[in-house]
Amino acid sequence: MGTKNLTEHDHVNMDAFLGHVLDDYKAGGLSKEQAVSGLAHVMAALDQGNTEEARSWFAQGRKFIRK
Repeated sequence: MGTKNLTEHDHVNMDAFLGHVLDDYKAGGLSKEQAVSGLAHVMAALDQGNTEEARSWFAQGRKFIRK
């Protein structure tokens, strides 16, 4: 996926990632700091034009955010 623009598939993955973060935080599986840090990381990647990093987080962020 060489495009800098997010695709429809990326948006589906983004929605799922955001939902997982909110659900995991609500269930106590993530601290507020973990949730904020993960979301901020994705936002910073997008702000810097690093869509590949954002895509990686959308697809695997649930794993990354728990580190």
